[in-house]
Amino acid sequence: MSAARERTKPPSLGDLTGACALAVGLISAWLYATGWTYAYHYFDRFGIPLLMVDIPKENYFVYGGVVLRQFALWSVIVTLVVVLLLVTWRWIGQWLGRLALPLAAVAVVALFWLGHAAGVAAAHRQYQAQRENDYNAYPRVQLWPKEDATPADGQPTPEALAGGCYRLLLHNKERLFLARPFKGAAAADLPVLIVPWDRIAQLRVLPEYTSCK
Repeated sequence: MSAARERTKPPSLGDLTGACALAVGLISAWLYATGWTYAYHYFDRFGIPLLMVDIPKENYFVYGGVVLRQFALWSVIVTLVVVLLLVTWRWIGQWLGRLALPLAAVAVVALFWLGHAAGVAAAHRQYQAQRENDYNAYPRVQLWPKEDATPADGQPTPEALAGGCYRLLLHNKERLFLARPFKGAAAADLPVLIVPWDRIAQLRVLPEYTSCK
């Protein structure tokens, strides 16, 4: 009788707290890993190394949310399955016995693998959407280099940079990332121009999100 009561004893407050802490930790790690994968593959499509972008670490959680939003239905289904498993894990563990822990590890690995695959797919989908819509998330800019900044071979002239046809992909504390798409040539891969801030005298961001001819 006492053994049966021990098996059916409800979880304690400590058990619930530990389970909640584990769930929050796994969700945070999943969002971070998925967001990192998304950012890596998205900027890689532009030919920009992620280490050069210098994204704040907390942004990866936001990118993980972007991936969830792009696959909203699958996210709901997976979340419901995970919640169901967490709620019934006490009984599943008793039924599986020693297999419970290895199967839980496999399930966690599978969940992170799904996050990786979703991050890659979301990044490629977002990049393709930008190509088809004339990169309408990125404004045109005018750039005036410093007088002592001599353009290297193959680099655009100061007149071209000041013409307002380059698009600002992103920037960080050290550099800007620019691209020059052409109207009607959305399928073309874009070479990215990386300009250090210390070579720029003035920058103007224009309220224009279409490409020059």
